[in-house]
Amino acid sequence: METIDFEKIVNRVVSLQGRPLEIRACPDQYLGKVAGFVEVPLSEGRTPAQKRTSEPCILLILESPHKEEFVGEPGPAKGFTGEMIKQHLGTVLGLPNIENYGLILVNAIQHQCSLGSNTTVYRDRIFRAVWSNGGAENFQNRIVSIFQVGDLIVNCCTKGNDFELYGPLRNLVEVALKASIPNTESVRRTHPSSWFEAKQRGKEWKV
Repeated sequence: METIDFEKIVNRVVSLQGRPLEIRACPDQYLGKVAGFVEVPLSEGRTPAQKRTSEPCILLILESPHKEEFVGEPGPAKGFTGEMIKQHLGTVLGLPNIENYGLILVNAIQHQCSLGSNTTVYRDRIFRAVWSNGGAENFQNRIVSIFQVGDLIVNCCTKGNDFELYGPLRNLVEVALKASIPNTESVRRTHPSSWFEAKQRGKEWKV
């Protein structure tokens, strides 16, 4: 699998001026069935994605972990984003028997592209730099290793703040998905952090 020297990439893109850098990777995780995920605290019931069961799963893809994901043991969507997934996933997808699916959370880039700051400051620049320096290949290898026939891939990556200049981040991820698993159509939804607004739930974005 393509390795990422996150610290080297960050130092090439921005000047941290002595600020500490979170260099841990946030692992992709299997959270059990959707029904169980809704009922337990966000930090519980998590196992590595590779230890998933053979039942059909929802592979919910986010762009990169932020602050709460590195409190204690790293894990995706441990803060507000996770709460929104717990509350609204069924409404967002509108699928029958969704509670019987397994749930796997995947970050396109497993490192903290925001550098712990407001996402408008560093995230997009760092995401693009990592993506073009092994990040895309790393994501593709991971998604292929996790995916099983019958799974539902849901691309919930953000479009980013600089999309008008460089194109949406989520489109980069969508292209990588189509190249990795060409016979599977992904479901495209807004980032879970926006689901507190009813109009954002179930909204499909265009490629």
